[in-house]
Amino acid sequence: MSDTWLIDKSAYQRLGESADGLQVWLDRINRGLVYVTTVTLLEMGYSARNAPGWTQSIQAPSVANLIVEYLTPTIEDRALDVQRVLAERGQHRAPSIPDLLVAATAEIAGHRVLHVDKDFDLVVAVTGQPVERLAVRSPPDPSPHMTSMT
Repeated sequence: MSDTWLIDKSAYQRLGESADGLQVWLDRINRGLVYVTTVTLLEMGYSARNAPGWTQSIQAPSVANLIVEYLTPTIEDRALDVQRVLAERGQHRAPSIPDLLVAATAEIAGHRVLHVDKDFDLVVAVTGQPVERLAVRSPPDPSPHMTSMT
């Protein structure tokens, strides 16, 4: 299994909830073990509310230290191949176009996809590539002393 990850937006947004702890992932990012695609960066920028939010999202140290894995014609062709197989199974509308491109990039570049997105399960059923679902901490259980007010 690869010792590097290609992070999806779903995982990046939840790194602070990681069961491993945010600092573990920040250390991996700073050691050059975590990559990102321009597609994911565009998704992050799209989610910003305004220009300062865009700058904060894209130029934050945790993002700026990610290594960019750029798309290539081979990656784009692989994403189309996977989408075709999913279409044959009637599942082509589940994974988003960014998910297909992230998965193809990771597969071609030899990274594991780090995600919190069930659609990658469909892609893996086609590709067999390594992926890792970010383990997130469970929310605390409600207090056993609390009762409903009925």
